[in-house]
Amino acid sequence: MYIIPDWKFAFLAAPRTGSKAVAKALIEQHGAILIGSHHSIPADHPELEIDRDWLVCSAIRNHWDTMISWWFKIERRGKMRPLSTFLPQFCMNNPSYVQDYQLWWKTLPHTNKVLRYDWLQADIDHALVTVGLSPIDLPKITDSRREGAPYQRFYKRDTVEWVGQYFDTEIAKCGYKF
Repeated sequence: MYIIPDWKFAFLAAPRTGSKAVAKALIEQHGAILIGSHHSIPADHPELEIDRDWLVCSAIRNHWDTMISWWFKIERRGKMRPLSTFLPQFCMNNPSYVQDYQLWWKTLPHTNKVLRYDWLQADIDHALVTVGLSPIDLPKITDSRREGAPYQRFYKRDTVEWVGQYFDTEIAKCGYKF
């Protein structure tokens, strides 16, 4: 979690959403302070007085795109398992990242401003300007060898349906489509 206390601004880092780039820019350009670990949330630090008058933001990402990002991150060191094998194994064996059929379970309950990965630069700038801070320049940080290939390219009908059914409630709440 990154805070700028004088401006009552907090950024909650969610995995695979550009959070490292946002954190780096907030620290370098606005002097944000890391509280706890990169993925901390306000509940982890009750000593902080982050209340309703703070702008607390976090990013979300299309579920199909996120799962491809995870697939490339985890499988990059060797021969990649088929996506149809990877998806259920990842979702059922990684409670730090997936809980109760949700990807954004950890950050969204503490957020009053949702940033979309698809429009991350514009959304973070809007959030900053809302509290009186200037926009930031997001650096390009990636740990994927996917190199910008569209996520749709990696799916077949069965895996599209699997992700859609597994995350159905959260996908509906976030308004994403394949």
